[in-house]
Amino acid sequence: MNQTDLFMYAYMFELEQYLNAHKHELLNISFQSDEANTDRPLKEYLKSTIQFKCNSISFPNFQLTVESSDHSVPSFCTIDDLSKISICRVLLPNEIDEKVKAIISKKKNSVYTNPDLCIELSTPNGNEYVTIELKSTKKNSIPGSSIQQVQPQEWVIFIRHNKNEIDITTGQYLNAVNTKMQFPDRSPRPQVSFYELKQWNNSHRFFEENKLCYVASEDDALKHSLLYDWQEVLAKQWNDIVFSKQINRDEPWFHHCLKKFVLHFLEKYDSLSDKEKDQYKESLKKLK
Repeated sequence: MNQTDLFMYAYMFELEQYLNAHKHELLNISFQSDEANTDRPLKEYLKSTIQFKCNSISFPNFQLTVESSDHSVPSFCTIDDLSKISICRVLLPNEIDEKVKAIISKKKNSVYTNPDLCIELSTPNGNEYVTIELKSTKKNSIPGSSIQQVQPQEWVIFIRHNKNEIDITTGQYLNAVNTKMQFPDRSPRPQVSFYELKQWNNSHRFFEENKLCYVASEDDALKHSLLYDWQEVLAKQWNDIVFSKQINRDEPWFHHCLKKFVLHFLEKYDSLSDKEKDQYKESLKKLK
């Protein structure tokens, strides 16, 4: 674990202490605008606070020990080790230029999205950039980012608020995740494309001598199935996926999940008696 990583462990703790000591300032921030949720005022407050009021570690005689997830030898440092690192500026999403985006993207193992906050650290080895996720809610749990976007070790400022009370905690994203995961509950939404429609018209729509003619295409049946029996189409696609012998590390995350599900399903199904298997098949057929 490098000095920048260790700095963030210490700094985020100190930032949490600062924010909780200044709750009255946060209570004056609007979390809504024109009946829509917005975190712009909160981001601007945090930008100003981090950049000008809480931009280094000020704990006296400070020592830090961080144990890694593999329980190897813990990382250890003191305030002297981290005193040469400080925050020189904080960037909001619209302030992140292409150069900084490239640096952030190179460090990420997930799909790149604009971070809520990006802090620029001045270190003995040059400037470094660390992203921070911002979560705010009136309740307790809220939907997180999609699996493809999650950076488990990314730092999070999590704020729970109402009209009269506010509470702030900080930590790494991984540690804010509970064991519940919401699966998309809406029907799939087929994409619509201007180019697709234009190409279809060029190939299947004709106007000559004041006569307009539409000619059916070979994929009309598939498109009808997609729109009117999407579950059947999706089930056939999944069937192709689980029987595919090709291993593709870049395929969507759900393909891997689906294959793992099939392994568990087969293990359960094979444990059934012949009579139980027939009963199970009949129960599934009733879903049609």
